[in-house]
Amino acid sequence: MKKHEKVETIYHNGQADGIRIIHRVLSTMTAYVIPRNLLSEAKKLKDIQRPGIYFLISEDEKNSIAKIYIGQTHIGINRLNDHNQKKDFWTKAIMFLADKNTFTLDMINWLERYAIEKAHEAKRYKVENKKPNNYEMDEFATSTIETIHEEIEFIMATQGYFLNNAKQESNNLEIYYTSKNGIVGQGIYKGDNFVVLEGSEIDMSRNALRDKIETQRQEMLNNKQIKEVNGKYYLKISVTFTSPSSAAVFVLGGSQNGWIEWKNDNGTTLDEIIRKG
Repeated sequence: MKKHEKVETIYHNGQADGIRIIHRVLSTMTAYVIPRNLLSEAKKLKDIQRPGIYFLISEDEKNSIAKIYIGQTHIGINRLNDHNQKKDFWTKAIMFLADKNTFTLDMINWLERYAIEKAHEAKRYKVENKKPNNYEMDEFATSTIETIHEEIEFIMATQGYFLNNAKQESNNLEIYYTSKNGIVGQGIYKGDNFVVLEGSEIDMSRNALRDKIETQRQEMLNNKQIKEVNGKYYLKISVTFTSPSSAAVFVLGGSQNGWIEWKNDNGTTLDEIIRKG
């Protein structure tokens, strides 16, 4: 039986899309969601000068993470001043700051490196940080850092930002396939979105008949997130779409009805399972 989680959120100045202060019951850290244009206002908050780590985020058109940068701070929100001047891409910062003296300097260093490592492994978005060099933590520190990062993943997910690897997540969900025109794609349906999984083939010989999706495909090809191997094109990251049809158009090109194109191992369509089941 899955446990329940209680999370408290304060909407600063009553703005639903403004500054948010998030705390999970019994946690030793507090999360701050800070739109870049409200950075000056956020500096006035109480207890926001504490140590921790932070995520600078750029969103795509689906409000998912397109690009991310992860850093550490010993001076709370003041660390963002430098990024506000030198990094143009981000529109939102999410900070996870320690309550009292619960994060040592070593823990912050380890947590930052671990978070960067996991961001690269997720293969969902572009990571501005380089992969961390080899680093070692003792067994006790490893357990603590993993637990803290799991909480960070949970809090980020409540805001619609998924840090975990979609392909690993698929172990717990049914996988759907399309093999139209010899293209083999795979994905998972999550109710409010459809994730095309890393490793799927992409039919780049047919233009997608949706301008935004075709632009997305060409940009990902240029960024090597879609890569050609022996004349075939493969997706190097997992990509989230708002509907099965958008996902099918991305994979197959042309105009597609994703409810019919995506099928499970038994050949049953997504439409039959979800809509008619």
